[in-house]
Amino acid sequence: MNEIREILTKAVIGKGRRFFSVTTMMPETEGIVDKILSTAMINHETTASKEKNVVHVKGSYDIHVWYAYSDEKETAISRETVTYDAEISLENALRNNILATDDIIAEEILPPYATDVRIETGIIYVDVDFEIGVEVIGETKMRVAILGPVVEKVHAEVSYDPDDDLAEIDAAITPHFLEATILPFE
Repeated sequence: MNEIREILTKAVIGKGRRFFSVTTMMPETEGIVDKILSTAMINHETTASKEKNVVHVKGSYDIHVWYAYSDEKETAISRETVTYDAEISLENALRNNILATDDIIAEEILPPYATDVRIETGIIYVDVDFEIGVEVIGETKMRVAILGPVVEKVHAEVSYDPDDDLAEIDAAITPHFLEATILPFE
């Protein structure tokens, strides 16, 4: 007799990801920039929220560009905080709406990194790529079949006594067990 039970559980009911490609103009410098020496993206923070049936992601990161002036005797660092605000659509969601009880988790799949840093008419431009993934966790039901009562089999205890006679053990072994004839299936 099979019965069906429903289990209420929290599970990932939707996932999404978005790739970002952002170009940032750095603040003007005090002198003429000649060389870019290094660049770094730090302090990446992201949060996700639900607005109606859409996952909204907001975040920020800092860009630091180390550069040299044209006299090649002085260097400086230019800093800029970049913010973003975007929607991420869900793929293969179990339902079309996001409930107030659902949880949203956002994480960086690919941290911000510079793909290009260039100087155009004395201004530094930085191209940055990164990727954010989101998961919606909500309540869902699973149906399971109950097959019947579980009966536990009781196994006889096997004990070993080193004082047992080895002759009894040897007598229990069939000496020609490998030579048995095996008939083919018909």
